[in-house]
Amino acid sequence: MHGIIRILTELDGEVILHADVEIGYLHRAFEKDCEQGGYNNAIPFTDRLNYVSPLINNFGYCAAVEKLLGIDVTERCKYIRVIMSEISRICDHLTCIGASAMELGAFTVFLYMIKAREFLWELVEDVTGARLTISYGRVGGVKADLPNGFAERTAKAFKETREVLDEVHRLLTGNRIFMDRMVGVGALSREETIAYAITGPLLRAVGVPYDVRRARPYDVYDRLVFEIPTQKDGDNYARYLVRMAEMEQSMRIVEQALALIPGGPINVDSAGRPTGASRARRRGCSSCRSRSRPTSRARSGRPTSGSMRPTSGSSCRRRRRRTGRSRG
Repeated sequence: MHGIIRILTELDGEVILHADVEIGYLHRAFEKDCEQGGYNNAIPFTDRLNYVSPLINNFGYCAAVEKLLGIDVTERCKYIRVIMSEISRICDHLTCIGASAMELGAFTVFLYMIKAREFLWELVEDVTGARLTISYGRVGGVKADLPNGFAERTAKAFKETREVLDEVHRLLTGNRIFMDRMVGVGALSREETIAYAITGPLLRAVGVPYDVRRARPYDVYDRLVFEIPTQKDGDNYARYLVRMAEMEQSMRIVEQALALIPGGPINVDSAGRPTGASRARRRGCSSCRSRSRPTSRARSGRPTSGSMRPTSGSSCRRRRRRTGRSRG
């Protein structure tokens, strides 16, 4: 796909008798580019390792650098990374199943899955400002906090996504034509899958309940309840069933994380010290999200850092521009 590999095949109708796979058509010298600049300069490259789920790649790279630096991100950042990773995982599965169905002639299913992906990409855009190559991760945190109202919009998007998945289940899962072209096709045994070091849905489709989120928990996965879907046949149909079940588990994870996410900063510096304002203090006018700020008595030299005074509505710059008023 997209020229990353070259496959010479010998066919008997639709049956592949032999395939010679030549890899290495997508080497872009990322390693040389990453020798220049700081660690964060490499994040746009991680978007493109799998541009259907770039957030997971962002956070995986950031976690590796943070481990090298010996720092840990904030609690709120951990929850944000889990939430955005699982939304990204669902988008990936929707694309995979939709494209697979289209290649088998089920074009309607492709349209349904892309519609569901659109619901989730709107969430991603709300948070990151982009839809595909988002460059949202940062070493020590993330680019921006979750916007106001994100939990409510996520609940609505998940409701719509579940409706689409239910419809796709009814269209595909027991469909005779779909099953004839999926069951027994592309099958790998448990031993072959392990020998090739294959992971993810393909490994779980042969009955191995291995998931790094459970086997070696990171961020806050060890605090969340979710199942590891498996199948046993190792064919394309088993992989389809695993992915369909995993999307529900990902939504379950996000819903728990949104219910448990704490306030606080979202970034740390290179020494692991939290930076930026607490999320709990980001309140005020919905148009500018102006925050309360501390007052100080500079002339008297007596700071009052503990006292807080809210920003008044009349000082909202956006509102002043709208009404044409200015401070006298």
